[in-house]
Amino acid sequence: MEGIDYESLLPQKPLTDIAGFARQNGRFQKHYLIYRSERRYVPLEERTEDAVSVTCSACGKSFYADKIRAGGCHPAYTPAPFGWFHPALNEPMISGQETACPLCGEPAKTIHIGNIRIYGGELVDDVWVTELARISVEGQGDRLALLDWCIRRCVSKQGTTRFEIWPFSAWVVEERKIVRLMGYQKNIGGAISLFGRWRQRKSFRNEYGAASLVVPWEPALLEGTTAENSKLDLYIAAGGTRLVSYLALWRKRPQVENLVVQGCGNLLETWMRKEEESGYYRGGIPKLEQVNWKEKRPAQMLGLTREEFRQMKRGRWTVEDLKKYRLVRDSGVPVNLPDDMELLKTLQEYDCNLILEEAPKGDFWRTARYLAKQKEHWHTLRDYRRMAAEDDRDLTDSLVLWPRDLTAAHNRQIEERRITRERQQAEERAKERAGRVEKFRERAAALERLSYRLDGLLIRPCASEDELINEGRSLHHCVGSYAASHASGATAILFIRQLAEPDKPFYTLEFDEKRLEVRQNRGLRNCDRTPEVAAFEEAWLKFARKQKTNRKKGAAA
Repeated sequence: MEGIDYESLLPQKPLTDIAGFARQNGRFQKHYLIYRSERRYVPLEERTEDAVSVTCSACGKSFYADKIRAGGCHPAYTPAPFGWFHPALNEPMISGQETACPLCGEPAKTIHIGNIRIYGGELVDDVWVTELARISVEGQGDRLALLDWCIRRCVSKQGTTRFEIWPFSAWVVEERKIVRLMGYQKNIGGAISLFGRWRQRKSFRNEYGAASLVVPWEPALLEGTTAENSKLDLYIAAGGTRLVSYLALWRKRPQVENLVVQGCGNLLETWMRKEEESGYYRGGIPKLEQVNWKEKRPAQMLGLTREEFRQMKRGRWTVEDLKKYRLVRDSGVPVNLPDDMELLKTLQEYDCNLILEEAPKGDFWRTARYLAKQKEHWHTLRDYRRMAAEDDRDLTDSLVLWPRDLTAAHNRQIEERRITRERQQAEERAKERAGRVEKFRERAAALERLSYRLDGLLIRPCASEDELINEGRSLHHCVGSYAASHASGATAILFIRQLAEPDKPFYTLEFDEKRLEVRQNRGLRNCDRTPEVAAFEEAWLKFARKQKTNRKKGAAA
């Protein structure tokens, strides 16, 4: 039963024309316009000129086009030294742009011949096609095999096309397990090497994946094989693409065929896809924790009663529908099928969870109908009610609790709050400004003793915050940022003026009252003192220190 060498039993070539099947299904519809620089003969002028020769891989024909020497390049490709001018569209083309062949009209990608070097000299497109085959084993029952073939289309620099078909991956269904054969091997860095024949592996990682394209086959192929009762044909008919995953699951959980027979193949496909896309997927047989595998009857496997299962089939529930139904039902909220289910389909699972957690259960269906009519989400209604309660709105009033236009009511609450907040902020700023005005007035009175005149210059304390800001703007320095420090007494700002222009900013002085030292004295654009200003500052500093001494003597007396 085990240890069979399938390498020689599997077909080494496809059983059908899979390349033609892939083309019919639009898997090789990408074409290329390969262009290169050439000389073109101009018969009327009896000379040659620079031009571009363009070859279409779809029709195989070539044509000449005008050369664009500043063609540039597409970001996805290496720089091309030139482009060409499309004769039908009157548009410039550069390497990497999508357009249409002017001869056959097929959509194609423009690519400079020099860019083909990065693909090893050929443009390569790979497509995987799955075939199902019946493998006869001497002395034993037939096996069902799934054969994945890699079809490689290679387009040369001349625009010619050839196809290569390689064995990629094969899965053989035995009585108790699934055996994997490989026609490729991953190298360091993720590169793939194709063997050209099947090789059976003793150990491998079960990353089953999905079939991108399955060759049509007759359900009779399953009869008498190891997968006869798998209902694989019904699973595929339901849109299933994870053939090997399904077969591996069926091998471990034979009762899964009961779900497929009852039309639940779409649910299985969605659950397997979600499980594979989850961050916890590590390969192997699908678990499908949404199914109770201890049961065998489909309704019980899905956690439903017989009538609920019948309604599910009739209503063509999706995975999300089933999850929402069980969520609401298990919370204790009565569900009237099928009417309530139609309403439940309009809600997102996220909203269902929040409504059940945050709203009274008795209001669930009213809330659901209201949100469906308003085309809104629960968080909008929740936030509106929270703001209304904080603003002392009467939530016992039905029109307040259930506004006719939820979006407008929600936005109105936000706007009213914005206006209130801005008004409060304006009042706070006005209050702060009034406080600063008073502090500046007190500060100016306290520093008035330091006012001084000499040799055509004067110095006086800053009188207001506006004056301080204007000083900084006029002299182009940062004294305006000293407003808080000056008002609090941490520093002292005084203005030096010319007696002839007492209101025109000239120099700005910062003074340390405790140490009786000048911290800085700057003029226009932070320029240093002139000799005249330096002499005035020295004389004023002696005056300020004398004022300090006189105050101490007066206090002692």
